[in-house]
Amino acid sequence: MKKLKFLLIIIAACFFMAPGVMAAETIPIGVPIPMTGWAAGSGADYFNGIKMAVDEINESKGLLGKQIEIFRFDSKGFEPEVVMQAADYLCGQKKVASVHAGWAGWGQDVRAYGKYDAPFFADDGSQAAVDIFREDPEKYYNIYQLTPTGPGQAESMFRALTNLPYEYPNKKVVIINSDDSWGLEIKDTLVKKFTESGWKVVKQETVPYGTNEWGIVLSQIRRIKPALIHIEIPSGQENITFMQQFLKRPTNSIVSLGWGITPREVVNALGNKADGFIGEMPSGLPGPKAPNAAGQAWIDKWVRLYGYQVPAGAWITYSAVKAWANAVVQVGDAYDFKAVNKYLKENGYVGEQGMMKWDKDNVLRAQKGSPVVHYQVQEGELQAIFTDPPLAPYPNSTFKKPVWIK
Repeated sequence: MKKLKFLLIIIAACFFMAPGVMAAETIPIGVPIPMTGWAAGSGADYFNGIKMAVDEINESKGLLGKQIEIFRFDSKGFEPEVVMQAADYLCGQKKVASVHAGWAGWGQDVRAYGKYDAPFFADDGSQAAVDIFREDPEKYYNIYQLTPTGPGQAESMFRALTNLPYEYPNKKVVIINSDDSWGLEIKDTLVKKFTESGWKVVKQETVPYGTNEWGIVLSQIRRIKPALIHIEIPSGQENITFMQQFLKRPTNSIVSLGWGITPREVVNALGNKADGFIGEMPSGLPGPKAPNAAGQAWIDKWVRLYGYQVPAGAWITYSAVKAWANAVVQVGDAYDFKAVNKYLKENGYVGEQGMMKWDKDNVLRAQKGSPVVHYQVQEGELQAIFTDPPLAPYPNSTFKKPVWIK
């Protein structure tokens, strides 16, 4: 009888331990990225960068001898309740060792993932998210922003637009932006910078996501005849429809799409018809000719895998996975969150372009290792024309006057 009881105890112990043993065979990471809805296009770009990094680690004996396992969650349109559900599912239920989100919201993600300790990497680019971080830096110590905030990116856009090797026919600018924290931050900063430098903001339009009929706005633009049009809507379809409708009767205007030029779906949809449009990618790896051998090897591998040039967010989300994995190796334990976060904060990461370090707000500001890259579409592809900081023409490339400007 005693032997039977002992056997039952052993069987029960094995039963309860089995899930833990199975979970220990891999290191899970969370990837809450839009798979449906208006942001799904950029979500796919982010995910491909994350997967490329994970595949490289897994193919090189894994992390601490274990394979990394990806758990995805569709963050849709970043609704606060969806973001909270993602955090609770990934960190609370799946017990992931880190979270790699790409664009994840405007601060709702900081609150959601700040409840946990696993490192959380996001490409929010929003001052609103940083303001929440500043409310309690000790609580939100695990939150890492992968790009400069909206105001910082807008200042870089302004520098690039006012340093093009092109003589503007007038100093009239039209600014169109999305009705969210990101779009408003960009708009406010650009209005301030252009006004201070003697330009006149002749029209400013804030539009909701899903705006795809531009007839009234374009009729006003054709009457105003601005030298420059800047659009800041971080979603592919709105930029695609604006470009298509603008080109039917273009004005003699430089057209900047800001961040909206770099989601892959934009160039894919228009091909050579997009030639001449310009925009920017924060925390980017310039291409198609990289600045060094390591960067070129990365771009060449990306093109072999996916068949096109590097889109928005792909390289920096890849780099975030590698930065986290490097910290885990140095610490020796993926679940020693205090030590992993401390290592990331103090040491940063050396990527293809050099050292990248987060600042006191855990924001990856523009720096040599992760510059803002300004692009122009040329021959149906993104071509780097400036990097910043400091703002400088990108070697062996040049801005080309759009063919619609007469």
